[in-house]
Amino acid sequence: MRTAHRLGRRRLLKRALAAAASPYVIASGALAGPGRRGANDRINIASIGIRNMGGGHLRALLRNGDVRVVAVCDVDSKIRQGGLDRAKAAYGDANVTEGYNDFRHVLARDDVDAVVIAVPDHWHAPISVAACQAGKDVYCEKPMTLTVREGRAMVDAVRRHGRVFQTGMQRRSDSNWRFACELVRNKRIGDLVKVETSISTRPQQVMAWQAEPVPPELDYEMWLGPAPWQP
Repeated sequence: MRTAHRLGRRRLLKRALAAAASPYVIASGALAGPGRRGANDRINIASIGIRNMGGGHLRALLRNGDVRVVAVCDVDSKIRQGGLDRAKAAYGDANVTEGYNDFRHVLARDDVDAVVIAVPDHWHAPISVAACQAGKDVYCEKPMTLTVREGRAMVDAVRRHGRVFQTGMQRRSDSNWRFACELVRNKRIGDLVKVETSISTRPQQVMAWQAEPVPPELDYEMWLGPAPWQP
């Protein structure tokens, strides 16, 4: 597994000079062509949290020729390695994806344009604000925030740093839902007199809970982050 690192300006310059003295070998995937964007046209994406929803987002990003996933971040080393394996399978010899345990190492990279955040809910606001401060655009899974105060801090960070932010309410923009709203608002179905809705519920029977040992692959302290400590 690749280790997290941050290149200093001096080290970066040294690498750039070494590269300039070497013959260029450019992979065909980096060249623009009909129906294919060149490397400089792609958006460099980092996926922070790649289990469940984050894993689905990662798979979609790896199929999208307009972006390049340059980093995956997860506090579970097995999940993180799985993301790296998927990236390697998608990019082959042109694979440039690196793995990180700590999202701060991702945000320190100058080549990351935007981040996809799909971590536990209590981490949404802190990582989103930090990403904006680092000059990254953000797609954050729902719920966007746990409190009004956190939401205010996120909005302020987006505006102060001039970033693009979207939260994971995709259906608000889905064409089917938009069409349905237009039908109702333009009274194409007549006067709307009643709306019925429902909310899915958890099982009525409460499951027994007991503390479990932390799996060796999980950085549990980092998983908890700003949340109160608990086993």
